[in-house]
Amino acid sequence: MKSTSSTSYRRIQDPQTSFLGIGTDLVEVERIESLLKRFGEYFLKKIFSQEEVMDSFRHRNPHPSLAARFAAKEAMAKALGIGIGAEFSWSSAVVGLNEGGKPEIFLDALGQEKTRSLGVRHIELSLTHTRALAQAVVILGR
Repeated sequence: MKSTSSTSYRRIQDPQTSFLGIGTDLVEVERIESLLKRFGEYFLKKIFSQEEVMDSFRHRNPHPSLAARFAAKEAMAKALGIGIGAEFSWSSAVVGLNEGGKPEIFLDALGQEKTRSLGVRHIELSLTHTRALAQAVVILGR
């Protein structure tokens, strides 16, 4: 898109801003529902913290919430430039909500070490879902 000639529009850019990574993931809610039916407690314990499970199951339909949290963990790994594995496990990230309802990502020692080694000082998380799809976006900054 060419820059606009209107004087009322401006690009917002701060040269002091430094982004280290971005990750996104899109999950079909039906996939999470299927995994839960197939593997039950094992699936929940492998992927989610007790707090994540309790928060998701307070909803009449917990599957979109679980799918969004699943997507957040994948998006975090992608933002770090790695996959889920030895350097960053499913339990390395826990998704919670602050007092205002904004999603936040909390990291265990493994996740903290990985982010520290990359110079990450700020993490932003955005979640959204419908009945069919859940999406997460993670942005890492200095």
